[in-house]
Amino acid sequence: MTGATGSIKVGVVGLGYFGSHHARHYAAHPSAELVAVVDNDPARACAAAERFHSEALNDHRGLIGKVAVASIAVPTSDHYAVARDLIDAGMHVFIEKPIAADVEAAADLVRRAGRRGAMLQVGHIERCAPAFRALRARVRAPKLIACVRKAPWTGRAIDVDVVLDLMIHDIDLALTLAGAPVASVAASGVSVATSLNDFAEARLTFGNGIVATLVASRVAEAGERTVTVGEPGRRLTADLTAQTLAVTSRGGEGPIDEVVTLDSADNLAAEIDGFLASVRTGKPPEVDGQAGLDALKVADMILATISHGRAINAQPTDGVPA
Repeated sequence: MTGATGSIKVGVVGLGYFGSHHARHYAAHPSAELVAVVDNDPARACAAAERFHSEALNDHRGLIGKVAVASIAVPTSDHYAVARDLIDAGMHVFIEKPIAADVEAAADLVRRAGRRGAMLQVGHIERCAPAFRALRARVRAPKLIACVRKAPWTGRAIDVDVVLDLMIHDIDLALTLAGAPVASVAASGVSVATSLNDFAEARLTFGNGIVATLVASRVAEAGERTVTVGEPGRRLTADLTAQTLAVTSRGGEGPIDEVVTLDSADNLAAEIDGFLASVRTGKPPEVDGQAGLDALKVADMILATISHGRAINAQPTDGVPA
């Protein structure tokens, strides 16, 4: 479904922090026409519609027949119901992370998108970070991966555990770098500001022997977003906030240090541009529904490990191979 100029007709569901940015990017994108915005708060929907010269809706099903593409930025607990309805109507969808609140729902969305031939992209935004892209391009033989993601308390996304709120980003990055399924998980977590885990640590052992340690906190004193990879003769650290890549390598008379500063970039703009390109060309997005499902499976194992208080081996829980 395209506009008069050949642009792709788009809608955005959920106009909170991320959803408002989705709407802003689509409104400015030369290949998109932001037709409608949806929020269950009428005042917020009307304000966004006026700002972006689009139609205000209070029900996501109102997009059916109006647009070909939708971004879904509602609370995680609502991802499945909204995405299911829009995918079943034949729409391409971009779902903010995590893909769904549980593995079974996520697997169902992947199956539905496959049957309908719909593009399904998941918003694992850090894949687009210049520092991570530079790290990934230089990593050759990873042995150890360490991801730290800390943020001060904001009160957002409290409908989910910190594992699904923040750690899910680094689960996706670790899976990308390791290139193998997770074989076993050890983890612990603690609630601080909510009844759910607000601070968690996990140790993932992959089938190829790579080990990743993940630390996530949404009650930290200061923010930190780093990914470190250790491989024979080198240590590489991507700072996803400063957008730098620090490399320490073995030299003849001691270690050699190098710091590369990357140009800043709008990661969400890159995600949206890639999503629209997938819709136009039919090429699968870099972070497709299966990637979102794979990350959620690992998050599910981490949460199960925390709940049971003991390490577990990987066990598919949805009938979809890990």
